[in-house]
Amino acid sequence: MRHFLLSVALLFTLNLFTGCSKVDDETLRAAHAAVDNGAVIVDVRTPKEYAEKHVSRALNIPIEEMAKTLGRVPREKVLVVYCASGNRSGHATKLLRQNGWEVFDVATQEEFERELPPKEVKQ
Repeated sequence: MRHFLLSVALLFTLNLFTGCSKVDDETLRAAHAAVDNGAVIVDVRTPKEYAEKHVSRALNIPIEEMAKTLGRVPREKVLVVYCASGNRSGHATKLLRQNGWEVFDVATQEEFERELPPKEVKQ
């Protein structure tokens, strides 16, 4: 049991210092390129969370209302979806894809706004 607890503590500590990312760099680059080409950013958090902080130009459609308000979601646009933890954005992404949208799930606002390392150039 002691070994297990030490292993868990070590993994937790490593996670704190490595800044484990939920979204791979290529997906994030593709999401940013989509936004540059007119994609709509959708924040699926509550209106209160949205009011506290959100990505510039993000449309707030809370996940609790998403199924009832799909008509509010621009059908002709690619979507970039986020929430506070990545859980609600994952559910929203699944729902939207099942209904025909092209969606990038960037998990959180912090993920969407994180600095990307320079893209590797293959020789």
